[in-house]
Amino acid sequence: MDYIYKFDTDNGFEKTDIDSFYDVIEDEDFYLMYLGKDSFIDFAKTYDIDTAIIDLLLTDSSKKSYMAVEDKYTFAILEMLDIRGNLDASDLIGFYIENNRLIIVDLYDRDKSSARAFKKILTKKFSARSPGRILKHFITALIENHNSIFDQIKNSTASIEDGINKNKKPKNSIEMISDNRHKALNLYTSYERLLDTIEVLVENENDIFDNDDIKHLKSVSFRVDRYSSNISYLSDYITNVKDSYASKMDLTMNNTMKVLTVVTTIFTPITILTGWYGMNFENMPELNWEHGYLYVIVLSLFSLLVGTLLFRRLDK
Repeated sequence: MDYIYKFDTDNGFEKTDIDSFYDVIEDEDFYLMYLGKDSFIDFAKTYDIDTAIIDLLLTDSSKKSYMAVEDKYTFAILEMLDIRGNLDASDLIGFYIENNRLIIVDLYDRDKSSARAFKKILTKKFSARSPGRILKHFITALIENHNSIFDQIKNSTASIEDGINKNKKPKNSIEMISDNRHKALNLYTSYERLLDTIEVLVENENDIFDNDDIKHLKSVSFRVDRYSSNISYLSDYITNVKDSYASKMDLTMNNTMKVLTVVTTIFTPITILTGWYGMNFENMPELNWEHGYLYVIVLSLFSLLVGTLLFRRLDK
């Protein structure tokens, strides 16, 4: 569904229809719009926007990020992770910005996050038209749930670490660690793309934004950069937990091998005796000796005792 609003200094954003959208825009007019891909393509054809952008939107596989800075407008495609779905999927959002219009293009809004963020903008009170400030609030609304995702990954990793320290490793620990690393990497990549987009907007080559707009864009850039840094630290933490898990597994394996080695070594003399007296040669004196059976038992127990005492001494 398309949403078209015209800014009024007294009443804020007032909903209008598609006809006024195509009217001649006066210098003081400002339109904020949320359009589907097809509606934006119609707009692009009407206003002679670069055909490369139209061709890009008509293809089935849009780019993860795209930026076009022209004399009268800036167009960008931004990938945002599907927070309410899973972090392996992403939404695609387009931005068309000029002096009198800010159009948010719903290219693929899987989790309806961009629609919710747009509606949240309308609740804000603006004293003057400010595309930079509107963009700031829109991007902030898009990433406001990311803190909960960060906490979820951090808490999940911390629980694995606690289990490792208490020798109570949760089931599928290595799968959980790998999944958390994958989520953190996807978040970090998403933030870097967002920072690249904001950086181009801040450069303001076509003078769309004024100084106040630039201030707001830098503000949201600082926030995204902080999120990116936090995710980077979290990735290092996950890597450390993975290394601890691997070290714990190696230690457990080493202890198991140590026990098996000790047991095998202690029982080796008995194995030799068993093989020796199991050959059943005719001239084995112990076979006819009255106390031969008891002798072999005592000899076996003595070898076990000597082996056990020897390993205890070596273990100190």
